[in-house]
Amino acid sequence: MQRLSVILPAYNEEARIEKAVRSAGRFIGSLDFPAELVVVDDGSRDATGRLVEGIARELPHVRLIRHERNQGKGMAVKTGLLAAKGEWALFSDVDEAVPIGEALALLEAGETQAADVVIGTRYHKDSRILRRQPWQRILVSRLGNLLIRALLLPGLRDTQCGFKLFRTATTRQAFERISVRGFGFDIEVLAIARALGCRIVETPVTWMHGEGSTLRLGPAALDVLRDLVRITWRFRTGFYAKDPGTDLSQ
Repeated sequence: MQRLSVILPAYNEEARIEKAVRSAGRFIGSLDFPAELVVVDDGSRDATGRLVEGIARELPHVRLIRHERNQGKGMAVKTGLLAAKGEWALFSDVDEAVPIGEALALLEAGETQAADVVIGTRYHKDSRILRRQPWQRILVSRLGNLLIRALLLPGLRDTQCGFKLFRTATTRQAFERISVRGFGFDIEVLAIARALGCRIVETPVTWMHGEGSTLRLGPAALDVLRDLVRITWRFRTGFYAKDPGTDLSQ
């Protein structure tokens, strides 16, 4: 078994994927323990998959998994984690907003704090913000997090940061249960993991707003809000309690 699997979900990312994969590949190659990089091409219609295939021929620790059609970021991360060979699985975004080397800080936090999930948070007092988001994104992010904490995940400051580490043995059940395809999947998997008794901690990271993002703020925020309402309702109605005797109530 590997100690660490890095999961990189990608959809139509030909402009940024090579830089992100090579950066993660160099990081993994520098480690003194076994690790792998799993790139999940979520049905891209551009050259994303071909570019990763070329790098994988050079670097044996790079694996490519392809979805035949676009299924959404949540399903891409789910595919990657369920296929991961590592004791720990970290998912990161192609924009490299958090430098991949910060994985070591999350790994240390997970092991020293006996955690099952470690969230790299932008809102920790010790986090280093090198380039801030536009004020509109900050406002939407803060308001959204208030709602998330009030309805479903009290105590967590930054559920939507795209840099999270999971102990695969204890969180696999949570990923098997998720059904949200879009950006709200973070909320779903964290809520299920907590309900299953997983310990979730947050740790500071270095973070920089990524340029070149194709994410449209308004539609994305509405999608996450809809997902939050749907996930909260599903907990109230027992949707996630698929196994008899498993209490996943909130």
